[in-house]
Amino acid sequence: MAEQKGINALGREAAYQLANVTKTAPQFAAITPRWISRFLDYKGLESGDLSGQTRSWRAKRRSTHCAARTRTRVEIPQGYIEYQTTPREYQLDSIATIINVDTKIADLYSSPYDQASEQIALAIESLRERQESQLINNDEYGLLKNIADSQRIQTRNGRPTPDDLDELLSKVWKEPSFLPGPSARDCRLSA
Repeated sequence: MAEQKGINALGREAAYQLANVTKTAPQFAAITPRWISRFLDYKGLESGDLSGQTRSWRAKRRSTHCAARTRTRVEIPQGYIEYQTTPREYQLDSIATIINVDTKIADLYSSPYDQASEQIALAIESLRERQESQLINNDEYGLLKNIADSQRIQTRNGRPTPDDLDELLSKVWKEPSFLPGPSARDCRLSA
């Protein structure tokens, strides 16, 4: 009897043509956790300008009179809070994108996922990434450009290191918080 050396079975490439491949929905590769936009207060605007009214708390603290609740009738002092006459105004930017989906592609390849809706979902993720980037890095209204000088730190050399993060965390003051300061680093080095 002659032995058969080749395997007489369906190969992988041929089986792949007959298989029903499970596909996952497309995902935006550069997605980051967007926690900052959940913490900020969003306002609906009627125009493209936002006027930021603030008042100096330390300078005007004495101008606001208050009376504590007492058992006897006490006349409440009158006063008002003065606002800035020329507040800072922000010119708001719009973020837009265009989605091109060929009708032939949308018709032929819309199973199991609708190509047009998946493209829209990916475009929305991209727009949200851009929104968060603008909230942090914009030259006019970004958080990095509007931080107080007392809250800024300089890196020791080049890019930020964990030691620089320790110094930044030492500027946080909330109760209760136990954050290491720059002196904690010195204690570690002297041991």
